[in-house]
Amino acid sequence: MQGKINDTKTDRVKRELLRMFLEKKYHPHELLPSEGMIAELFGVSRMTSKLALNALAEEGIIYRVPRQGSFLKDIDTSVIRAMMEEELPDKTELGGVKLIALVLPRIDFYIGQIITELLHIAEEAEYEVIVKVSGGNLEDEEKVLREIAGIPSIKGVIFFPGDKNVCGNELLHYKLRGYPIVMVDRVYKEIEFDSVYHDHYQGAKKLLNYLVEKGHQNIGFVSDAISEVSSRDERYKGYVSAMAENNLHIKKDYVMIKNPAASNMNFVEYLKRNKDLTAVFCGDDYLAIQIYSAAKELGISIPDKLSVTGFTDNAILDYLDIKLTTMRQPVRPLMEEAFRIITEKINTRGEPVKHIKIPTELIERKSVRDLHQNK
Repeated sequence: MQGKINDTKTDRVKRELLRMFLEKKYHPHELLPSEGMIAELFGVSRMTSKLALNALAEEGIIYRVPRQGSFLKDIDTSVIRAMMEEELPDKTELGGVKLIALVLPRIDFYIGQIITELLHIAEEAEYEVIVKVSGGNLEDEEKVLREIAGIPSIKGVIFFPGDKNVCGNELLHYKLRGYPIVMVDRVYKEIEFDSVYHDHYQGAKKLLNYLVEKGHQNIGFVSDAISEVSSRDERYKGYVSAMAENNLHIKKDYVMIKNPAASNMNFVEYLKRNKDLTAVFCGDDYLAIQIYSAAKELGISIPDKLSVTGFTDNAILDYLDIKLTTMRQPVRPLMEEAFRIITEKINTRGEPVKHIKIPTELIERKSVRDLHQNK
């Protein structure tokens, strides 16, 4: 065995790998994390992770099989523990850094804001964030969560699920083990998880009431599939509730919700079918853009003949000919609460489940006409 470990990047990765072998209690001949995973986990190059694994192989701790990976040797854990007692500094994470993971379904403008805000918040608290993009489908989400659970240095997960609110087996394992995890902008119906989400229901009601205040009564609603996404479902419920509270009738044709099996929605036909509409509440800004495009194709002037609203306040709206009225989902308070909860869970196990609602903000622009005023 070599002398005392130095303090290069390779040595620091090597030290943390030794700790992982003990904390996770790897079994002899069990496959270890790949070079790529180790590089991503510790923020080093793939070459550095390779050198660290090679060093451990030379010292007889692991063995490496070409095209298969690295495996722990059948070695007494007391040997690893002795190495750590002799050579490891008293730190629980690489370089003393506290690590959490952020799992996302994709990267778009809104999610980009989530990443940016969380990185700033975590940095202030001396945490590091590992960002993983799952692709949004259940199988890949399960795979990412499984990988993270096998990395002891990651102490908790902030999880933004994809478009299907389905609780998979890996999430159930997280729940049963009491592994610190908090959901962002989603709520699972089957089982309770800590969650932080925008108040889509009250936001939708506020937006609908705003349209009523402007004199609108024939108000349509369009949305992507709502059955599997709690945020869309809450916006629809807010629309229905506010219409009822204002004693307004919802005609069947006023509501268009995408069938999950359908490839697209025909907004031109929707507007042709509902010529008496004075306003359309769109479940998100992308749908508002499509309604705007369909209206333009039909020669319907916005907002003179038709008012349109969105939801989210996406940066893409800057490229529209008309400035869209929408509901903004503030990201900073969302991630502040998510970070607060996950760090509480990390530091104090057994905390009760928390559900935190973040208010949305009405952003009034030029896409809604006040029918009380003359042209």
